[in-house]
Amino acid sequence: MYTIRKIFRFEMSHQLVTSYTKACHETLHGHSYVLELFLSSKSLNEDDMVIDFTKVKDLIGDYINTWDHCLVMSSKHPKEYLDILVKYNKNVKIVDYNPTAERMSKDIYSVINNILTTNTPNINVVKVRLHETTTGYAEYKVTNIITDIFSD
Repeated sequence: MYTIRKIFRFEMSHQLVTSYTKACHETLHGHSYVLELFLSSKSLNEDDMVIDFTKVKDLIGDYINTWDHCLVMSSKHPKEYLDILVKYNKNVKIVDYNPTAERMSKDIYSVINNILTTNTPNINVVKVRLHETTTGYAEYKVTNIITDIFSD
């Protein structure tokens, strides 16, 4: 099994609905996110690659850019608050979950997995790792126990 990693960076803000740290749910705040995408294949393509890094960017770059300089808010916030934010901000993403790094990593995984399996069926998204800070990240991966036990 061959695995590659592609890194993307973006700036994003959010406000959590609930959290241990008051500043995270009482205040809009931002982070410099680093997204690590791990892709694998049992075989290499005609160029002896899992996939060219530029092709990965070409396939999912537009999607990743939707997160850049975006304000991500949960639909669980009061409607009147969300309406004001949407009115005065150009790039607001309303999600149906508390926008933690854990939940966003799963959301990003799902979309990227769909894009890549549609365009490159021999490639698997192993995991998505989303760094919210330089010292903390969350990752999402789907594990197939049988595949993991018997893989090369």
